[in-house]
Amino acid sequence: MSTTFMTWLGFAAMVLIAVTFTWRPAYATLRPPRHRPVAFLFGSLLFMLMAFLCAWMAATAINTGHVHLSHHRAGTIDAWRDVEPMTFWLIIVAEYVFGLLIASYSIAGIALMNR
Repeated sequence: MSTTFMTWLGFAAMVLIAVTFTWRPAYATLRPPRHRPVAFLFGSLLFMLMAFLCAWMAATAINTGHVHLSHHRAGTIDAWRDVEPMTFWLIIVAEYVFGLLIASYSIAGIALMNR
């Protein structure tokens, strides 16, 4: 399976879950925009792009079998699918869950524009 197809499939799954289930709790935590609703809309679309990028990171890691996370304070995590399968799949799940969280707030922000 190609990385592009897996990215779109993961992103579609995130958006489907966000639209059906998880946007309502996110919606309850936000207030409607008062002054700049267009900026609120573009911020929500930016969040949707970030959710797509989370799906892309996970799809690339699944395709290559290697996860490389580097942070200047937290250090570096290298996980190979064959060497450390538990760590590898936990990172993949964390990437999808983070993308789902971002997609949920994006859908909630777009829904607030309807108020």
